Order: sequence, then C-alpha cells, then structure tokens
Amino acid sequence: MSIHADEAIVLSATPYSNTSLIATFFARKEGKIRVVARGARSPKSKIGVGLEPATRVQAEWSMPTGKDLGTLRYCETISVFHHLWSDMEAMRLTGRILKTMDRVFGAHEGQEEHYEWLAVALEALDSGAEAGSIGALFMAGLLKRLGIAPELSYCGSCTKKPGEERAVFDVESGELRCSRCELPAGQAVRLRAGSVMALGEAVGIAPEKIRSLRFHASIQGEIIQLVRALISFHLGVSLPAQGPRAE
Repeated sequence: MSIHADEAIVLSATPYSNTSLIATFFARKEGKIRVVARGARSPKSKIGVGLEPATRVQAEWSMPTGKDLGTLRYCETISVFHHLWSDMEAMRLTGRILKTMDRVFGAHEGQEEHYEWLAVALEALDSGAEAGSIGALFMAGLLKRLGIAPELSYCGSCTKKPGEERAVFDVESGELRCSRCELPAGQAVRLRAGSVMALGEAVGIAPEKIRSLRFHASIQGEIIQLVRALISFHLGVSLPAQGPRAE
C-alpha cells in the first residue's frame, strides 16, 4: 500500500454504492488513476462537491500494490471551470475531451505534458474560445504528445511538394498522397488543401497559442476525422462521437 498526493483534473465520477463514487482523475505527475471515494454521495460529505467532471483538485489517495483501484483519502477543489457548464457547445466538447483522455490512457499512464495540454484546452474553453477550433487543436496536439503525429509532406508516392490541392492521408503508411497518385488500399482520409495546412499548424502549436487559431467547421471535421483514424490505428482505441454541433 502506498500513499500518493497530486494535482488532478476529474475525468468522471460514477456511483459505486448508495454513498460512494468511483472517481477517475488525470493527475499531473501520476497520470490516470481510479479511486473509490467512500461516502462522497452522502449529504454530509465534503468530498463529493469536488468530484464534478473537469474540476481541478488537490487529491490524496492510497493505492494497493499492483492494483488499479485506490481509495481517496482527501480532495480539495482548486478551481472550477464555470463557463464550461453554461455554454452548450463548450459543455459537449468538454465531455468529449474528458472521455478521450479516459479512453486513450490506461491506469497509471500519462505524463505531466498530457496533464498540461488537457488543462490548457479546458482553460481556453472556459475563457470563451470557439469550441470547434479548440476541439480540433486539442486533438491534433494530443497526437504530437502521444508520439503519433502525422507526416504532412507531399507526396509519399511521387515526392511531389506541398501544393494548393486536395490530398489523401494513408493511415497505415502514415503518408500523404497527392490527387494524381494511386489511392492507398487501406484506410484513407481525404483532406482539402486548407486542412493539410491547418493540421500542420495545429500539431505544432504551442500551448500558449491555442486560443489564437480558428478553423472553418469543415476543416475542424477533417482534422478530427484524421485524428480518430490515427488513434484507432495506433492505439486500438475508439474515441467518442463528435455529436451534433450547436447552431
């Protein structure tokens, strides 16, 4: 049995019994952890109020050796992203981001750069940044931090240099193909020229610049489609659906 303490963002909290919850955190240094929050559903509990999704907390927990489910000992709210729950589009995107982190990372997986990227995206949404662009930027930046960022130089087949034309990304080979070359036999994602350029910017964007880029909805969709395909291919993980966009 070991005792841990870390800053964390709550990914989810689900009922475990009449009085308890199972909370999933993404911690700054510890990565993804799951803990039982005993008594958190009790009206007198001081812990349950800090276990709302997307809340930033300071937590302490015990973890049995070799196990993936610990016990929460202490939880204090550091900050709450209030705007996320007052704007429908921000709320939907927040839910997809939290589920993505939960599915991509296993128990005890994740590093501080992943925590910081999650926090930056939530802070940007909370400040009122356009949700669709933040979603595309977050997903593209996550690829880089997972070590599976795409190679975006044309063309993997004919060595053609980037130009103002559509392209096809071959997920298996990790290469872009120009419109004149034979299409790959495996899974492919079609990208307009603007999407190729936007994806290159999104993958390499610095955290402090995440609020500065905005993409058209069609470009956002193509970026997300490619990210989903790459994560599925490399990690075997199916990400949450986009869901309807708010008008």
